[in-house]
Amino acid sequence: MKDCLLCRRFNARTVKINQNAYRESRVNPTPVPFRNIFMDHLGPYYVKLNGVKTKVWILCISCMWSRAINLKICNDLSVTEFLRAFQLYCFEFGLPQHCVSDLGSQLVAGSNIILDFLKDSAVRSYLADNGIAKLTYEQFYKGCSKLGSLVESCVKMTKRLIFGSMRNLILNYRDFEFIVCQTVHLVNRRPIAYKEALCDSSSSNVPQPITPEKLIRGHDLISVLIIPELYKADEDDPSWEPSYTPSDLRASDKKLSKVRSRLIEIYQSEFLANLAIQATDKSDRYKPVNHHTLKPGDVVLLKEPYTKAMHFPMGIVEEVTVNSCGEITGAKIRKGSNREIVKRHVTTIIPLLSLDQEESSDVKDAQPAEISSTIKVRRLAAIDSEAKTRQILAG
Repeated sequence: MKDCLLCRRFNARTVKINQNAYRESRVNPTPVPFRNIFMDHLGPYYVKLNGVKTKVWILCISCMWSRAINLKICNDLSVTEFLRAFQLYCFEFGLPQHCVSDLGSQLVAGSNIILDFLKDSAVRSYLADNGIAKLTYEQFYKGCSKLGSLVESCVKMTKRLIFGSMRNLILNYRDFEFIVCQTVHLVNRRPIAYKEALCDSSSSNVPQPITPEKLIRGHDLISVLIIPELYKADEDDPSWEPSYTPSDLRASDKKLSKVRSRLIEIYQSEFLANLAIQATDKSDRYKPVNHHTLKPGDVVLLKEPYTKAMHFPMGIVEEVTVNSCGEITGAKIRKGSNREIVKRHVTTIIPLLSLDQEESSDVKDAQPAEISSTIKVRRLAAIDSEAKTRQILAG
């Protein structure tokens, strides 16, 4: 029943939206590479550093305008390593204007440190004199698995290229750095669109694809592999032998060559076979849905993965975020168990009891008894039971 809270707890569904909160950065982006970015950590990956098996992570930075990707290696998930990787990125592309990330502790703490530093009067005057816009950070709500099909696809491509090429091999730190740089080179050469000549039927020339590399540099980057040792493991010419002595270069370790070959193979299968079906892989992708509006004070359930519905935590909505369509995209919720305030996306929020429903129930309770008795319908089982009771008493 709709009025039963217990039934609603097990049968209610999460809130659905037609438009996420990041549509404006997709429709009207700043036409500058890496001005609006998304950050996320990948890993861990196992490498050998000074002969010791060590975990490393990768800071993946995606450009929301050019769809380019930049990767920086982090030795751990500390705030110090994040600030170091972000500083190396700023040396290449400058200070961004808007950063979006998840609720990772090192990302949130690092962003607060950067924002506090940029509040200094000397720093603000320097940024104003050089025409640099104010830096803003935004952490999307937990449970938001769709950011407009941009950043999650970039992160997924990078993961597939690196994980698929390394598999169970453990490279040296320097070789792993080589694979990361080649991954950046390959993934930024993927086609994202074609030139307008494609629509011209009179032209016999096949248009060249537009890649993130062209948007960043203005031209295709001509790169040639100049390490002869890496050609030995290629299947194109297995009988080829280099003209140098093995002592002139690194030791005869074929792990890097094997990983490089897998990387190129996965790249070709990824972008030649899967790009055509990305827009049709889900049914009713663009079908409008009815949106349920949340308000501060509403009682909701927080959907947790691998948790039964009877164990979903309950909370009260404290604050909501609204997109340009007037839809609720996220909310700050105070948990009822420990009074903790969490940020959740609406796709993980189940409406349980709203203020409107409480007011309507109060109006129903305030009705006169004679009116409510006429509306109430008795069950057939109760009527049959009453009739049998009278027969027993009469007999």
